[in-house]
Amino acid sequence: MRVPRPLALALSLTVGLLAGCGPAADDAKQGSSTPPSAASSSAPVKRLTPHDPPQWFDVRGQVPLPEAATKGRTNLAGQIRGGGEDLPMLLHDSTAFVVSPTGVQVIDLADGRTMGEESAHGKVLRQDSDGYVLPPVLAGNEVLVPFLLEMPASGTYTAGAMVELVAVSAGPPYKAAWRTTIKLPEWAFHSSGKVQAAAIGAENGTAVITVTSGDEAVSYGIDTASHALRWTQPGLEAVQTGTGMAVGLLHVEPLTSVPLGVDLAAGTEKWRGEKTYAAIMNGAGPDTVRIAGPQVAQTGDQLLDVTSGQARTAMPPGMRAVSCTYDLSQTLVCENGFAIAAVDATTGKLLWALDDGDQGRKPPKVTAVWHGRVYGRGASGPVVLDARTGADMPTKPEAAPILVNPYVGVVLEDNRLFSYPAGG
Repeated sequence: MRVPRPLALALSLTVGLLAGCGPAADDAKQGSSTPPSAASSSAPVKRLTPHDPPQWFDVRGQVPLPEAATKGRTNLAGQIRGGGEDLPMLLHDSTAFVVSPTGVQVIDLADGRTMGEESAHGKVLRQDSDGYVLPPVLAGNEVLVPFLLEMPASGTYTAGAMVELVAVSAGPPYKAAWRTTIKLPEWAFHSSGKVQAAAIGAENGTAVITVTSGDEAVSYGIDTASHALRWTQPGLEAVQTGTGMAVGLLHVEPLTSVPLGVDLAAGTEKWRGEKTYAAIMNGAGPDTVRIAGPQVAQTGDQLLDVTSGQARTAMPPGMRAVSCTYDLSQTLVCENGFAIAAVDATTGKLLWALDDGDQGRKPPKVTAVWHGRVYGRGASGPVVLDARTGADMPTKPEAAPILVNPYVGVVLEDNRLFSYPAGG
């Protein structure tokens, strides 16, 4: 299971994933559209048709995405470390917001045109931080993008670190609606390890961002109208916002934390869980998080209510060290080695499990889960499963995407990301 990420992400969360590669163009469906030509002022505007969820992807409509989306993230085998959920990219309708340490590009997924760009206002904190940038999040009509920057020395004040939060309009003209900066604790400037800034989400006029480095963490609540800092929670690595709460893990000792819920508007503590070694928290629904990890007891692998911190239900036995991904609908899809299982996100009931060799089937390597579908690579190529039943869907998907939305699937091929139009 990965480091926590916001549930507000409008994209498929993946776990321990290998990136799928798209097939050759001659494997595409008959009647697929031809690749988009270079954009020009006289060319007709290309449109993408939504399919929710997509059943297949048109490899003939391949659109390359900026190299910033994969810079510093592929291993020697040509795979994305951490899977698609760690890519510095947000899919929103037919556009992609691609983030680097120094700025954000807005790409039209129909033809690859750059629709807008914004740059960070300052010097990057770490020059080698391409692989550490996290995805932005959608908050209403804005996309929240945090940048880690160096705060220069001034007068008697020494240099330090700061986070600049930039809110980019989610529609034309794709420009910064507002910006604000927050000075970070000294550990962020002096840390020898990686430092990451994550936008967690926003609700009722408060945006939450988290900065982490090893066992250090801090979370901030920012007023989206005045852009002023509302609250600070040292030690809190926020994971999710929703129902008036910000929820995450409070770092109390090395490798030890406690689940914590704070009021979103004021930052005041509302509930606190038990101290847990090597705990991991992930979103499991709009008002639910999963608290798990290899060191928790079987009874400690639970789905918690974010408003109270109380357990809604326990996960099925034997899954405490298994990574699960919420499909942003009603199912948790879990993968461990050569097995896949699905759990109802409300009841914790095991829906189905597929082990290697079951009824002559071989579990695919999952690349993405989204809106009731499991995408991956099987023995014969890309496959799609029904997340509620585990059954193979009848349509050949043509590609195994690592990110999905109604308009496109994003595929890694030859260490480069491409988007393919969705089909239904």
